[in-house]
Amino acid sequence: MKPGQPNQATSGLRILCAGAMHPILDELTGELERMSGTRVAAQFASSGGVKARVLEGEAADVVITTSAAIEELGRQGKVLPMTATAVARSAIGVAVRSGAAKPGVGSVDAFRLALRHVQSIAIAAPATGSPSGNHLARVLDRLGMTAELGARIKWVGGAAGAVVVVGEVVARGEAEIGLQQIAEILAVPGIELVGALPAELQHVTVFSAAVAAAVTDVPLARRVIDFLVSPAAASVIKAKGMEPA
Repeated sequence: MKPGQPNQATSGLRILCAGAMHPILDELTGELERMSGTRVAAQFASSGGVKARVLEGEAADVVITTSAAIEELGRQGKVLPMTATAVARSAIGVAVRSGAAKPGVGSVDAFRLALRHVQSIAIAAPATGSPSGNHLARVLDRLGMTAELGARIKWVGGAAGAVVVVGEVVARGEAEIGLQQIAEILAVPGIELVGALPAELQHVTVFSAAVAAAVTDVPLARRVIDFLVSPAAASVIKAKGMEPA
């Protein structure tokens, strides 16, 4: 199909989405299908993986990933810049296995002490393109703890571009605590949220949606993005651990 032609129910609406938004999009898929009158086919990857796949030419109608990645895709002509819309804001939190003691993390000193008192810490590997992983690597450097913690840090990464789920490592008992975006922590059975990082160390990732340049139905893709910033979507975004943008 050429851009601008009507989307057909047989082909569906194609969404390529960052893994952190997976629980939110799962909850909203039914409403998106009712609104659009077509099947919604969503695929998920790490934030960096979404950008890489779009740059490599993967077909999609709507792309959802970090605002920084959406801006880059716009500069590369892979999404329509004028459609870029902030959807959700996501903070980083600390998780432990269900039933485990919860360390204090409410201040920088408490967070530093918590890291020193555990034998294993799971964090998304920066090489995966994870916003939380890259930020946390900088935080540990800033605290002067990278070398001190050394092998106690379990850098979690999957196949190139795959969704990284730090919480699953904690749930399996392979790490005492896990650090990742709160929405991703809440989506994993068998773990509990301890709390958010202290404000001084916090980083909030903004996730945005944009219409892909290879879209088959621009008006429909725009309606999808409008729905993602509607009050109905906002309630789901909050329930899943993010804040509406």
